[in-house]
Amino acid sequence: MLLAFLALAPAAFAQIRAGTYGVEGQNPDGSSYEGTFELMEGPSAAWVARWNVGNAQIIGLGLIQGGMLALSFNVEGRPGIAVYGVEPDGTLRGTWTSGGGLGTETLTTR
Repeated sequence: MLLAFLALAPAAFAQIRAGTYGVEGQNPDGSSYEGTFELMEGPSAAWVARWNVGNAQIIGLGLIQGGMLALSFNVEGRPGIAVYGVEPDGTLRGTWTSGGGLGTETLTTR
């Protein structure tokens, strides 16, 4: 049983880190996009995010809790939220919405 726990330990200890990520995503309508994402430590326990996709720059604010990153953002006047889980290699996979369905996103460390 201890060996089984140790085999799972790396996934449990993967951490979300500040830095620059490549972003690949799918919009709710099925179209895809790519760009860059930057995650920075903000004031207190907050985190600040910046997506650069095409000509758009989107700023978000969020927190990390229990191995999950949750971010609020505003795009074209619509509020949105994104939630990501961390994989053992540091990749973040998430789902987001700004009220028009669900999109998906993968953030890969650079």
